[in-house]
Amino acid sequence: MFTDGPVTPIHLETLIDILRDAGSKNLDAETAGLLLQPDALPAVNTKREQTKQVLAAAADLGLVLRQDGILVLTIERKDNRTTRDIVLEAIDERVLCDREAEPYFALFYSYLLGLGKRAGEKKNREERVSEFNSQVFRGQKQSDQFNETKLTGLHRWLRYAGLGWYYPADVFQCNPYERLRRALGKIFDGKRKIQGGHFMQRLAEVCPELDGGAIFREAVPTFNEADHVCSLGLSHAMVDLHLDGHLILHCPQDSNGWSLHEADPPLDNQTLRSARIDFVELRKAPW
Repeated sequence: MFTDGPVTPIHLETLIDILRDAGSKNLDAETAGLLLQPDALPAVNTKREQTKQVLAAAADLGLVLRQDGILVLTIERKDNRTTRDIVLEAIDERVLCDREAEPYFALFYSYLLGLGKRAGEKKNREERVSEFNSQVFRGQKQSDQFNETKLTGLHRWLRYAGLGWYYPADVFQCNPYERLRRALGKIFDGKRKIQGGHFMQRLAEVCPELDGGAIFREAVPTFNEADHVCSLGLSHAMVDLHLDGHLILHCPQDSNGWSLHEADPPLDNQTLRSARIDFVELRKAPW
């Protein structure tokens, strides 16, 4: 796990940038450490533990390999994506869709998402950790128990991953706008318009930490798909994507589809005529 260490998204992006700029030049871990933490910096530990943590994070995300002591990027040299986009795709695949590299990241986010408005309640770290362990693991001790240190580490990455923001400054508000926007291409899978129930099914498959997904169900055992009610965070994300022109939500007045009422959507006389979804249309390419 890398989120419970001192690694930040900026540290990771800097490492990737260094390796991309190096091109065909070989860099080993020691040289990368000197570039990331030069001796001229104040209070630099000669062991450069932070650099080791960054390298471990890059390895966990499948971005860097070590071959005969040399650091090798796994992405193509001609890859024209920004470093941020590269890291975010790795997080989507290795952290949000899979719990092997980070056992608690997606699970804790699903837990917060399932709380709805209660996620905005002011809680100290000890209370939040205790409630998470009680709900998700029913109080059973884990081999590497989720704790306050791990929670602090997660908060360095939640906003970066496009899962929400902080308001007030110390309260995380779930809104997976960017995460969902990045996943639209896979959800629609070449189609332009799909039925609302099919959209939610594809959403659960592509983003298992969101409503109905395998990780979400593990974190929110009370979730009942038959209710057809989207979580507060997902509802806000979908409405925001509609308002920003990425999606068109077709919600006729007589619809009995999935409900977005938690977000209190601004109804209009065009497509958003109720809070229940009949069809979802892809308007802008998300890439």
